[in-house]
Amino acid sequence: MRGGIQKKGNNYYAVVYDRIDPGTGRKRRRWVSAGPRRADAERVLADLIRRKYDGEPVPTERLTVAQYLIERWLPIQKSRLRTSTYDSYRRNIELHVVPALGRRPLAKVTPEDLDLFYATLLTEGRKKAGGTSRGLATKTVRNIHLMLSKAFADAARKGLVARNVASLADAPSAQASRKGEIKAWDAQQLANFLHAVRSHRLHPAFHLAAHTGMRRGEVLGLRWGDLDLDTGRLSVRQALIEIAYEVHTSDVKTDTAGAPSTSVPEPLTC
Repeated sequence: MRGGIQKKGNNYYAVVYDRIDPGTGRKRRRWVSAGPRRADAERVLADLIRRKYDGEPVPTERLTVAQYLIERWLPIQKSRLRTSTYDSYRRNIELHVVPALGRRPLAKVTPEDLDLFYATLLTEGRKKAGGTSRGLATKTVRNIHLMLSKAFADAARKGLVARNVASLADAPSAQASRKGEIKAWDAQQLANFLHAVRSHRLHPAFHLAAHTGMRRGEVLGLRWGDLDLDTGRLSVRQALIEIAYEVHTSDVKTDTAGAPSTSVPEPLTC
């Protein structure tokens, strides 16, 4: 395999000559975009040549971004991720990535393409009725970037692309996504609320959440078997979460720890 560096417009390309076209007898050339810096193109070219001589897969298949993400990558992630995480990936791909980048050849996506994509999401990523739009939250755009980084890293590992272009893109800063100061009730305000809803059917759930710090899904996921009246403790073994407008049960355990437990608050007094 031989190759060289070519420049078109503002971008450099690693151009690889790796086979003879049987129809024309000419050498086939494969162009791999490397962005605006020649040094990046030289690294891509060196990596392609190294892969070829080491027997590793090199990018040859022509896939669009949509074909790769929807037909190849997402189905594998379904068995590896929590249901809620998988659904988040699916929605972000269908709502944001595919409309903007879906038709682009996977191997020709550049860091600059992703930079522009992120910038557009921050300003007009959420379409509203009447043709108006507003930007997505910084944290949401950063999560999309992290998802694409994983997807392109997997594609590079399997030889579908020459490199992980998302690792070179400028994602929104994590500091920029910091929210303002959280406002919370003080003890008296909380007591006033619990007193005001004492006749509400969900008052026991509000009381439990207020005195234990349990999340909403954890409170909803409690069963009678999780309560030990003799020791005055309850175990948090599952949570109820909403995914795509459906209720699912989520396991709150980790591989290194059992189900968390907490003391049962004092009996309700109203």
